[in-house]
Amino acid sequence: EMLKVLASVVLEYWPEDCGNPAVKPKTPTQRVVNGEEAVPHSWPWQVSMQATLLPPIPYLHNCGGSLIHEEWILTAAHCFIPLNKPSLHRMCLGKHHMNSSMDVPSVEKCLQVDKIIRHEGFVYEQDPSDITYDIALVHLSEPVNMTREISPVCLPKPGAVMPAGTPCFVTGWGDEKGRHILSLNQAALPVIDFQTCSKPSYWWDTLRPSMICLGRLFIPQSAGCFGDSGGPFACSVAGTWEVHGVVSFGPQGCIKDKKPSVFTRVSAFSHWIEDSIRKFMYENNKAI
Repeated sequence: EMLKVLASVVLEYWPEDCGNPAVKPKTPTQRVVNGEEAVPHSWPWQVSMQATLLPPIPYLHNCGGSLIHEEWILTAAHCFIPLNKPSLHRMCLGKHHMNSSMDVPSVEKCLQVDKIIRHEGFVYEQDPSDITYDIALVHLSEPVNMTREISPVCLPKPGAVMPAGTPCFVTGWGDEKGRHILSLNQAALPVIDFQTCSKPSYWWDTLRPSMICLGRLFIPQSAGCFGDSGGPFACSVAGTWEVHGVVSFGPQGCIKDKKPSVFTRVSAFSHWIEDSIRKFMYENNKAI
């Protein structure tokens, strides 16, 4: 009975109005592979995950993330190597410029973290050849207020796979040279089908069905290195934005033929996301 109650609570728990930015993103019909500056605040679920070695010494942006609920952020497990203590991280929302002084100060909100849940199957630290299960959830120590500049993205239906060629967008503050850039960028990247991407000349046995490949084939791959680790890969599905991928890994130096970027496929982890949140609520008596 208890589990039934919890299951219904978790379903009610998801935001009603997700994936619907107040400021509409610029989604050009021609595909901008090399990335371009986003319309400020048009990806309102974009998170700048920031870490510090010794609080309160300055926090530095180290990864992207996606706001999926007023208390939860979805990101990559590898973002917490080696710093996996919640107290060393903060999550900043409502940002456009990396340098906060260039933004309207009242818009940006940085929140502390009280729990980091990395997928238990993530073994990359012990075995760097295995980047499977590169997914994590971050619980905010207080709920964030939704505003014009801060709102959640929807989760995809369990098991949903975007057809090859679907134009989706990667967003973040990382550029193709791996440097941080000053304002939020977006790049339209098409999905590459699993059969192609798992060929020996591509990613071969590194690829798992729980991953998605994006980018272009046979041309210099500036494509994949956009966005930051952990950041969103969002697709518009029937007019609503859903987070279909989490930036996981790409070729070193980014520009490599036949080595598209690889993302963790969120729809392969729908049950893990729900179960992790349900367990957290149960342990913290949040559901009752």
